[in-house]
Amino acid sequence: MRFRAAVMGTFLLVTLAGAEASAQAPPPSAKARQAAVAYANQGWTAYRAHRYRDALQAFRRAEATVHAPTFLIMVARSCHKLGRLTEARSVYQVIVDEQLPADASQAFRQAQAEARTELEAVSSRIPTVEITVTGAGSGGAQVALGGLDVPLSTPVARDPGSHTLAVAAPGRRGLTKEIVLKEGMRTKVEVDLAAGKVRVESDRTGRESGGEPLALGPGQGAADGSAQEGGGPLGPGQGAADGGAQEGGDAADGRPGPRSTAVVFTGLAATAVGTGLGVAFVFLSNGKASSQQRLLEPACTDPARCPGLDLRQYNELGHAKADLANAAVWSFLAAGAAGLGTAAYVLLTGQPDARDATAIGLSVSPMPGGLVISKRW
Repeated sequence: MRFRAAVMGTFLLVTLAGAEASAQAPPPSAKARQAAVAYANQGWTAYRAHRYRDALQAFRRAEATVHAPTFLIMVARSCHKLGRLTEARSVYQVIVDEQLPADASQAFRQAQAEARTELEAVSSRIPTVEITVTGAGSGGAQVALGGLDVPLSTPVARDPGSHTLAVAAPGRRGLTKEIVLKEGMRTKVEVDLAAGKVRVESDRTGRESGGEPLALGPGQGAADGSAQEGGGPLGPGQGAADGGAQEGGDAADGRPGPRSTAVVFTGLAATAVGTGLGVAFVFLSNGKASSQQRLLEPACTDPARCPGLDLRQYNELGHAKADLANAAVWSFLAAGAAGLGTAAYVLLTGQPDARDATAIGLSVSPMPGGLVISKRW
């Protein structure tokens, strides 16, 4: 870890030297550069640990101490990871709009190029909402979304997630409603204040949804304030520099893909079928036992000593009862194995994305002779 910190610190000191030529203010002191490096190291450690709030705070401190596009791009990426897409877009735009001097370092130029690509990607993911109000009367309506005023009949960008819509007008009863905005979606909200009704419609914005922040190119070292474990730069084909490598097998957004969903439903169906067969075999076995008992005379307890008993029929019913009881046991065992296997599969493969508001839950509960397993998407 000391070697890694030394490599990162040396690199950042070199890249920060370029800030002296680009800044209008006096060049940062050696003490300021060292402080910025320390903050950047803290930010990168938190970022790799998926503690994006801590990373955002650390990279902002680094940027406030010494300006560098390599710090700003990590601020934007941290906002991106936190789902604060509009804020991430603003930071990316600042990096793209900055006029770098002719002698700016290659790390600064690469950070600006990466910011340009990531700006386009994150912009495509920001949802928009357009709100219209009728029945407000002559006084007009005041509309707020998530506590912020919203102009009427004008598309506005908001972060994905749930937002509280509040509409008020003089002489009318106020109205509030939770509006869920999804990534890459254009939402239209029509409010009839007189009737107290809200209509919400959403469709795609027509832009492709962007992916995760891109890695800086090979040979650039930790131009974004990062370093690979061991001190080496991130090479080509090693995934995103944000440390968010995709888990293999399912959809890129972390939700179960069609194949995993089919496996879950197949397992649940096998559990239900096994349990149903087990219950049916139990009832059939009990029926054979009742038929066998009816063959015995009321006062006869030993079949071998009942003079009027059809011993052959009695034995056949006994064998059938035993076979059905065994079948019931095996059916319940198979149902339990299928249920436990399905539960294990869901627990091991379920990787819901933090940005997804869809609830995912698994419930496993016992019942007489088997298990009940349910999954909620």
